[in-house]
Amino acid sequence: MDMTHDDVSTVDVPDAVATRPERSARSGRGPIIVAQTGVIILALLVWWCASAMLPAGIVPGPLDTFGTLVALTTTVPFWGAVAETVWSFGVSLVLCIVIGVPLGLAIGSSRIATQSTRLVFDFLRTIPPIAILPLVLLVFGPTFEMVVVVVALGAIWPILIQAVYAAGQGEALLKDMAASFRIPRAWYVTRIFLPGALPFVMTGVRVGTTVCLLLTITAELLGGAPGVGAEIAEAQVALDNPQMYAYVMVAAILGLLVNLGFWAVQRRLLHWHASNRTGTAS
Repeated sequence: MDMTHDDVSTVDVPDAVATRPERSARSGRGPIIVAQTGVIILALLVWWCASAMLPAGIVPGPLDTFGTLVALTTTVPFWGAVAETVWSFGVSLVLCIVIGVPLGLAIGSSRIATQSTRLVFDFLRTIPPIAILPLVLLVFGPTFEMVVVVVALGAIWPILIQAVYAAGQGEALLKDMAASFRIPRAWYVTRIFLPGALPFVMTGVRVGTTVCLLLTITAELLGGAPGVGAEIAEAQVALDNPQMYAYVMVAAILGLLVNLGFWAVQRRLLHWHASNRTGTAS
């Protein structure tokens, strides 16, 4: 059968093939959404059963907790506490990144520096941040500065250690190639070294972000600094369990939002990485 050039040009095979990963990805989202919804419903049922089986008032049910949370959102102190927590968390995270990433990359780029600091880092990162809370509280009091110091001392280690590991993952072949072609140092660092280290660094930042939020709430809870943690402690002292669990839900919602925000940033920074590409055609 004869086929002209015009007939061949009308067959758009690559476009048809290119849509397969997108179709498979869309078709795979349905079962995942159904499964996630089922897990949420199951968790709420377990929560409701626990509140019904335990003595009244110990664990408020989902309706009481969410009702209290909705009522709190109409008050100024609620948003003030949330703002304090978000501000303390944000400053602490930025401080950990600004210090931990450059320092870790610099240490990881030198084998001597990596070997000489390993013992010190392994010793310091095993110290629980809450163990130094009394000292920091004595120096700064129940303040924003106290929260930042406690959080930074605890959350910087995942970021720093992962940055050291990232710098050590640079392939020797790339370094030899850069030296052979006499590639400028600045070009090598910005175009080869940093892009290669970024996926590893982002892993450390992801862990550090979670630790930052946990330590922020904990420092406020135990140290009395203004924020969601302090509101949880005050509700506990007042035996107001619905309000206490409502603020616990706020902490969980903040964690969810932080994780969603981090994944959005990571997808944008690592859009070229294989982990963020659309599935491949089978």
